[in-house]
Amino acid sequence: MTSRDHFLRAKEDLRRLLAIPSVSARGEKLSECADAARELLAEAGFRTELHPGEVGPFVVGECGSGSLTIMIYNHYDVQPEDPVSLWRSPPFELSERDGRWYGRGVADDKGEFVSRLAGWRMFRQRHPGPLPFRLIWLVDGEEEIGSPSLEGFLKKRFDGENVEVCWWEYGEIDSNGRPIILCGFKGVLGIELRCKAAKADLHSSLGAVFDNALWRLAAATASLRDRSGRVAIEGFYDSVRVSTDEENDLVKEPPFSFESLMQATGAQRPLTGVHEKNFYHAMNFEPCMNVNGFSGGYAGEGVKTVLPAEGFVKIDFRLVPDQDPQQVVGFLRAHLDRQGFEDIEIIVHDANVKPVRSSAEHWFVQSARELLQAHFGQQAIVQPSSPASGTAHPFVEQLGAEIIGVGLTHHGAMLHSPNENIIPEQFEMMIECSASIFERLMQIAETGSGRRHSKFERSSGA
Repeated sequence: MTSRDHFLRAKEDLRRLLAIPSVSARGEKLSECADAARELLAEAGFRTELHPGEVGPFVVGECGSGSLTIMIYNHYDVQPEDPVSLWRSPPFELSERDGRWYGRGVADDKGEFVSRLAGWRMFRQRHPGPLPFRLIWLVDGEEEIGSPSLEGFLKKRFDGENVEVCWWEYGEIDSNGRPIILCGFKGVLGIELRCKAAKADLHSSLGAVFDNALWRLAAATASLRDRSGRVAIEGFYDSVRVSTDEENDLVKEPPFSFESLMQATGAQRPLTGVHEKNFYHAMNFEPCMNVNGFSGGYAGEGVKTVLPAEGFVKIDFRLVPDQDPQQVVGFLRAHLDRQGFEDIEIIVHDANVKPVRSSAEHWFVQSARELLQAHFGQQAIVQPSSPASGTAHPFVEQLGAEIIGVGLTHHGAMLHSPNENIIPEQFEMMIECSASIFERLMQIAETGSGRRHSKFERSSGA
């Protein structure tokens, strides 16, 4: 098969997977899509397994052997297609227009899975012999709902394994076509503050006598952050990992300007002290607290003069290494009590996604950077940490893996939104780059050299 043949085969594989509406939020078609992913891996020469999860099965493929173990993590589940009315083409079909391919999951994450698998087939066509490294491919069916089964599954299936690198589910391509290698992800803590101030809403004439739930929540929430945006909870910053000189060098020259970020997002109110010279450092290395929404009282048409009896506010914290979500909950409780808000209840919705950050000096990062530049014809950017979050910490804590993201998600991909898309030329380049990455892994495994900053280089004899 030629390179073009591999591309066309991958396009049809992607079309097949997109036609399966594997929406984990609805528990829909997950087994069907898992079977399809397993079949594709088996056809590519992997020993395959299916393992049940709480909602959707895990697909595992294994190939090769040796002291070097690499894991690839992808997922076959997708976000709901809503609102369907905003799609310009059927969400569960591969549609082509304006130089892009559209469909739910085309980028997140079926396109990433298929492009890597096509690169694997291309690599094995060139090198059909015994594989000198061990490759484990894990395809999750619950990523879009927080991977509730992942931690337990890894412990059960891979207990005692040493994995050098987990090639994460996605990487990015910026608006100028430059590939971005992701070396980490922030953690996330999602909570709700809830207040009950009376048995029922009261007449607002009693506002001269009684407090109400929304005033309590507003005051409590305001106490959590100062005017500059810095979190005011005692202990919150105590364990924050300080970025290294090497990491700071990587963010000195942002790949985009602060002005372009403001224009792209429509945001108009930068935090006090955030500007062109430090915004990218903050995105990579600084934790933050965000108010997602308030609810309570009357918000309908006209006026209803009441003192709200109940209300709640949704808040999330984006955390950095070595902050622990559960510890932050404890700091928050102590802060509210000190401020006189003992009556406000904390409900924890999500405290399972811990922050991770891998070494930007790791040999896999340096190899990927070199190969991406060769295939994309653009300087590859190494980003120490994504501002977003992912359930990556179990791979670090249980398997010892470095988490490194290399992939094809461009900045206009509309992830989780109508008209999700990828750029076919970038899809094709990622197929070829993936093949080159597998070749580099083979060379490193055969020679035992080039594993700079490896955790396992001594034990492996490298």
